[in-house]
Amino acid sequence: MKKIITGKLLVTYLAGLALLLTSVCSQALQSTIIQTSPTMPFTALNPFLEIFRTPDKKLDVQTLADNPLVKFEKVDSSNLNLAYSDDRIWLRFTAHNPDDSDLELFVESAFTRLDYVNLHYLNSNNEWVILSGGDRRPYSERPLDSQRLLFPIKLPANSTNTFYIDIHSTSSLHIPLFITSSQAMLETSEQRYKLDGLFYGISLMVILTSLFVSILVKKKLFYYYFLSVLAMTLSIMALDGSGYAFWPNAIKFQEISIVIFQCLNSIFTTLFARKYLDLKRAFPKADLINRFFIGYCLIALIASPFLPYVIASFSIIIAESLAILWICGQATVRAFQRYKPAYIFLTAWMFSFTIIAFVAAANLGISHNYSNSTYALKIAFAFQFVIMLAGLGYQIHLFRVNKEAAERAAIVARTENNAKNELLAKVSHEIRTPLNGILGIVELLSQSNLNKTQLEQVKTIQFSGKSLLQILNDILDHTRLDSGNLKLHSIDFSPEKTATKVVDIFTPLAQQKNIEFIYFFDPKLPESISGDPARLRQILTNLLSNAIKFTQSGTVQLRVKPDPDLSSRHILFEIEDSGPGISEELRETLFDRFTQGEHLHATGSGLGLNISRQLAALMNGEIGYKNTQNGTLFWLALPY
Repeated sequence: MKKIITGKLLVTYLAGLALLLTSVCSQALQSTIIQTSPTMPFTALNPFLEIFRTPDKKLDVQTLADNPLVKFEKVDSSNLNLAYSDDRIWLRFTAHNPDDSDLELFVESAFTRLDYVNLHYLNSNNEWVILSGGDRRPYSERPLDSQRLLFPIKLPANSTNTFYIDIHSTSSLHIPLFITSSQAMLETSEQRYKLDGLFYGISLMVILTSLFVSILVKKKLFYYYFLSVLAMTLSIMALDGSGYAFWPNAIKFQEISIVIFQCLNSIFTTLFARKYLDLKRAFPKADLINRFFIGYCLIALIASPFLPYVIASFSIIIAESLAILWICGQATVRAFQRYKPAYIFLTAWMFSFTIIAFVAAANLGISHNYSNSTYALKIAFAFQFVIMLAGLGYQIHLFRVNKEAAERAAIVARTENNAKNELLAKVSHEIRTPLNGILGIVELLSQSNLNKTQLEQVKTIQFSGKSLLQILNDILDHTRLDSGNLKLHSIDFSPEKTATKVVDIFTPLAQQKNIEFIYFFDPKLPESISGDPARLRQILTNLLSNAIKFTQSGTVQLRVKPDPDLSSRHILFEIEDSGPGISEELRETLFDRFTQGEHLHATGSGLGLNISRQLAALMNGEIGYKNTQNGTLFWLALPY
């Protein structure tokens, strides 16, 4: 009797245990099934997903579903991010419709950069329905004509169905999947359109404003900003899929577009930062790294279409992140230097830097939450666009203030210069009148009965007086040239006869110094040209005077000939001497005013060559020099 009672108790216990286990298993099963409804909000699929990874790209859903050896594993992360992988990813979830009517739902991937995404499920006829999407598929082949990866599915009334999603992509495998009802999709789409419209509206406003200002102001800074905002906006369009509408058939470009626009954005942003923060002047050595980065991005831009996407993407993401850190570091130092534009720059980039760092981490698989990062980027960049536009307004204010200060300084300098020139002209004119009288009396005195010593003294007075008169004439010419009051005459004259008169003046001086004076006139010279012969004689006089002055022995040559090296018709005057040549220190400043050689004792105003250069320019000619093996060669080329 006791055995019977004990057996009954054992059976009852086992039955209760079985019932309990069945209930627990049923609840566990229910927890992995999505309960849907006509008002179902956006619901993350990750808690309900199972995953299977395989290198087999040809595996079909029928084989997968029928193969008992295929083991799906529960997704243990609230956000699925597999970084870069060449595997084919299979995901599975089950949905239940408890309603008495059929239910239309949408499955969405918040990351639009996945290459191939296919959703599979069995319909009421037990046939596999395949919906294909991904940014490697044109709009015409997608289930819905949308920039987002959307898959419409149907659940019959009071039914449960299992759905399979297979994914293969060269881009980073962010897989933020959601399921929602038609009503929630419409409401969310409206909100997204408003947010997208706001961002792209701000972007378009900033692009057009910066373009208008760059055309108006014509400063590189504004061109760089316009191009950086344009490239940044195109990067966002490539990221969220909206850019695909502009190149719907360019599948290859769609894949690599984000890398191309990131490269362009990095180049123009760095150029803008260098100009805006004045980094070239502030940190000349550190700026070498900025230029290196620009060169690196140019190489990455050219190479990106020929590289695997993973390599191209990594090459720009890592470099871009490091460059942003570097630029922000330089901006911080500039802020500590009390450079006011750096405050605006750091304010604009503060939020953007955080979001860019987050996206870089997401691409590398360090961070997993990606579903809202696109909108975070849009908010960050819209904030940055507006702040930097205000910063450019401040730069325009600085340009205007600096321009007004420069104009005031120029007016003051011009006034002072005019007053100085006027004073010099008056003083020179007043001194020249009595000096001419003195020279006249000295000339008469030299013709009187003087002994040898007295005659030498009179000649010294004559030489010094003529030198002083030449200096006064140079000062007068200099003031006239500076004030623009020197007028050239245009008459027909013979270049050979004009040069011969200058030769006649310097022949006795060359003989006194025992210098051989050689002159040559090319037979092909034109008999007559139009111009100012007096000013030509003045230039030749200055050049020959210097040649003879600085030549202690040897030769001085004057050659006049048509210039064979110039495309238009020119006459070339060459004065070559066997003097000491021009030192390297004077090479850049020889034709500047008040410049004289220091290697020899030099007399004069230091204005002769400067006046000669200005006169040559007024005559539409050129003047220059070069050191030869035996001395110096000055040349003058005049058109005819």
